[in-house]
Amino acid sequence: MKKQPSPVTKVLSREITLLPPGKRSLGWLTFGIGIKRWAVLAIVGLILAALGAALSLAYVSVDFSLWVMETITGFTHTIVDSVTLGVACLLAGAICVAIGLRGTFKAVERVYANSNSRSGDFLETALRQREMEKGERVVAIGGGTGLSTMLRGLKAYSSNITAVVTMADDGGSSGKLREEGMLPPGDLRNCIAALADTEPLMEELFQYRFRGLGPLQGHSLGNLIMAAFSEMRGDFASAVKEAAKVLAIRGQVLPSTLDEVRLGAECVDGTCVEGQSKINQTQNIDHVYLMPEKPRALPAVIEAIQDAEIIIIGPGSLFTSILPNLLVPEIAAAIKDSTAPKIYVCNVMTQPHETDAFKASDHLRAIKRHAGSDLVTHVLVNTGRIPEETQERYAQTGAQMVEADVDALRMLGVRPLKGNFIDVTNVVRHNPRKLASVIFRLASKLG
Repeated sequence: MKKQPSPVTKVLSREITLLPPGKRSLGWLTFGIGIKRWAVLAIVGLILAALGAALSLAYVSVDFSLWVMETITGFTHTIVDSVTLGVACLLAGAICVAIGLRGTFKAVERVYANSNSRSGDFLETALRQREMEKGERVVAIGGGTGLSTMLRGLKAYSSNITAVVTMADDGGSSGKLREEGMLPPGDLRNCIAALADTEPLMEELFQYRFRGLGPLQGHSLGNLIMAAFSEMRGDFASAVKEAAKVLAIRGQVLPSTLDEVRLGAECVDGTCVEGQSKINQTQNIDHVYLMPEKPRALPAVIEAIQDAEIIIIGPGSLFTSILPNLLVPEIAAAIKDSTAPKIYVCNVMTQPHETDAFKASDHLRAIKRHAGSDLVTHVLVNTGRIPEETQERYAQTGAQMVEADVDALRMLGVRPLKGNFIDVTNVVRHNPRKLASVIFRLASKLG
């Protein structure tokens, strides 16, 4: 049965405008906010308590008491005196009132714990959160700044987001922690920060990188927090979850595997290079591989892919951020088996050394060569114009705009999605909102 897109998907926005005064009362009746059920329970509890007090203290007519007793006896076949029944109703009413009030407080706490609009209107915040919770289930696979940039756009449309991140990073702060026996947290940290729904200062603090302080130099605070959680909780997966709670993220961030993996590459001339930080400076890569070859996927990742309504691969460094995830056999198999739209978000610019002169079709061929066919149904490519002076500046570093060879993509059996998806400032990057808009529009059409 075709899935009906939510009203929010139809307008491609999760923003809730302020309700006119005349409609605010109706707004409180919206299903899913989590207030009405507890309020009703509290009211029922008050009624029961009043009835119980009346029965137990004989403040109502004898005829009414007798009618209540006869009705109860008819249903239960047990004779109970009015005082006992009154006390029972009084206790049940008190319990219902307590549970109802607690549920109401919890509902308020849930809305404001998951929203940075703590000074805003409760009803508007609750309605917005409800729509976000109804958003499509999205799995985004990759790593590096490309994935985290896109996640900032996706979280405006849905809170049902799972980011799957490579565990092959071995540079910078992650590399130092890896030497101490910890899995690399860097790409996970970036995705957690991107999905954060908390005060900007908290995100800034989480991403802060120490410039001095001796042994702390080069480390980001978020990485150290995750290292602390890893020691406190005893495992890396729990550390990621706890760090996500700190920033109250929309969705979840998962490592592709908890096995300790390293990335290797073989070049066209037969030479081999080991380590992600070295590979992204290597030219003429023929293929990359993981060591060990068949790491185990995190079970939660497979479950998320199987449940996904949209699967997104990229953007990010092709050989060092995207392919390491797809080289985990269970992940590639789960993507192939999925009937959801599978969108590869192609990079805007080539990456010096790693993807010199690559066209969009070259990226797709590399994916097929490493992980097989049927992993991609759509390729999102940018056809927006980049100013000449910006292209010249990039050319000095060896980078150029990725050619959107849409005919070649069609020949490879995928549907191109072309358009202007970029922002051009001091760097050329995907515009998160533009990416999210076209992705959710596609999901709405195919859902």
